[in-house]
Amino acid sequence: MSHGFLSLQWKPHLAEQIIRDGMADMVSLGRVLIADPYWPKKAMELREDEIRPCVACSQGCSDELFSGRPVMCIANAEAGFEDERVIPWTDNPKNVMVIGAGPGGLEAAYRAAKAGHNVTLYEKKDTIGGQLWIAGTPPNKQELWELIRYYEAMLNRYNVDVRLETEVSLEIIKNEKPDFIIAAEGAEPLIPPIEGISGSPEVISAWTVLEEDPPMGKNIAVIGGGSVGLETAEFIAEKGTIDAETLYFLFKNNAESVERLRELVHHGSKRVTVFEMRTKVAMDMGKSNRWVLLGNIDKMNIDIVTDAKVISIAGGVVKYEKGGEILEMQFDNVVNGAGSKSVNKISSLLDGLGIPYTVIGDGLKPGRIDNAIHQAYLAVMNM
Repeated sequence: MSHGFLSLQWKPHLAEQIIRDGMADMVSLGRVLIADPYWPKKAMELREDEIRPCVACSQGCSDELFSGRPVMCIANAEAGFEDERVIPWTDNPKNVMVIGAGPGGLEAAYRAAKAGHNVTLYEKKDTIGGQLWIAGTPPNKQELWELIRYYEAMLNRYNVDVRLETEVSLEIIKNEKPDFIIAAEGAEPLIPPIEGISGSPEVISAWTVLEEDPPMGKNIAVIGGGSVGLETAEFIAEKGTIDAETLYFLFKNNAESVERLRELVHHGSKRVTVFEMRTKVAMDMGKSNRWVLLGNIDKMNIDIVTDAKVISIAGGVVKYEKGGEILEMQFDNVVNGAGSKSVNKISSLLDGLGIPYTVIGDGLKPGRIDNAIHQAYLAVMNM
């Protein structure tokens, strides 16, 4: 039995239970060893919470192989770079200020503290994780939340001073007098130049949908056919579908036909339409994730309108241009899933302080989780 593709795959006690219950004679470790080659050692030492999880994203391993590139890992910045990426213990510890507790800030804080620096991590919200909470909300993405669990354990192990609900200001920086600043301020939703997209009560950002799950009508439009828009569309379309327990009960008792059960699994109570300017959707995703997501979207009967430039939104009416024609469709709600833009509230003010600093992650340029984590590692290595 391969243990590399199971949900909650990072947990040694799950492997022990599989053997103890007689489900298998042996459990092998696959991708988990790319994410954390010390998995067996940490398991033997009962340090389960410190195991870096494989989040089953396929971005660093499978997608890289499919593209003819060497294997790496979004969560493990050293995987595939073992010779050139090394952060040695410092004999000259610095007071390091890390701004933002998203994946980039968490990696930077942990790596700097592990190397012997004195690290203070600032986060304006009341919990660490940043966009990992949003990224892990769509269907089949919950493994990403395990990164938050992992980083919390590592921050505790290396005594990082975490200050939640604290928005960094120039006054705080001047009072703390850090020797080095790593700014990981993240991103915020991008508002495209569409008439009526701001201020219209029926318009909701994709981030709000994923964070708050607000009540919405039955007919939903999503603006943007990238990963954000499509995963949000999938999240909405799943509303009203039956769960695994209900499916098992209905199937076991022959309550519905197989075809009807398949429909109940994939077709919920919402009708979702995605508008994308380009000819193809999900072009910002890796091959494997794109293939899976587009398959799910097809099964869920989510409509995709490509080559469509949305012109305006008013009273739930989406007006768009396609093929030289101006067309309209009526919706109960419109979701802005057009992506994100960098937040540089503090990093834009650091030049005049005379303190060395670096900007990482979405604060530098909106991108994938691996960009933030790998940039954080390199920032500490080159500090």
